[in-house]
Amino acid sequence: MSRPVATGRTSSPSTPSSSSSGPAAANALPASWVGTWKGTGPGSTAGDGVFNARTTGVSVTLTLHAARRGDLVGRQVSHVTEAGSGGDIGCTETLRLQETHTTSVVFQAATSTPSDPSQGVVCRSGNVYTLTEDGADTLALGDEGSQTAGSPSRLERVT
Repeated sequence: MSRPVATGRTSSPSTPSSSSSGPAAANALPASWVGTWKGTGPGSTAGDGVFNARTTGVSVTLTLHAARRGDLVGRQVSHVTEAGSGGDIGCTETLRLQETHTTSVVFQAATSTPSDPSQGVVCRSGNVYTLTEDGADTLALGDEGSQTAGSPSRLERVT
């Protein structure tokens, strides 16, 4: 989900959405969102190779647990394959539940570290992601947010 900085490389995104009723439910991740979600995207060879990496694939695993607004809710692990080296320039983020809406949820990265520290990628916290419920076992990742070009547009429930 996240985008590394200061190396010209980018990394991938992911985050879920939710729906519930009542004031207490509006401040918590819906139970239907708890679990593990995965998705893959094609990457993007359109990057300049300096500020935006050229990539050949992005895979994202999002794991969520019950949480209230403002709490840590889970983590996302992005594996982003750099076109030239084949290295993994993705980031792993611990996510905080920022907002819940009728069918969407907003997450913010509280921490962010390289998924493969040997690649020298610098990841930054603070990235924001919005996911929308798109069926019983699918979350859609909107175009807005901190995700890397070529990231998955959908995440499917694994567990």
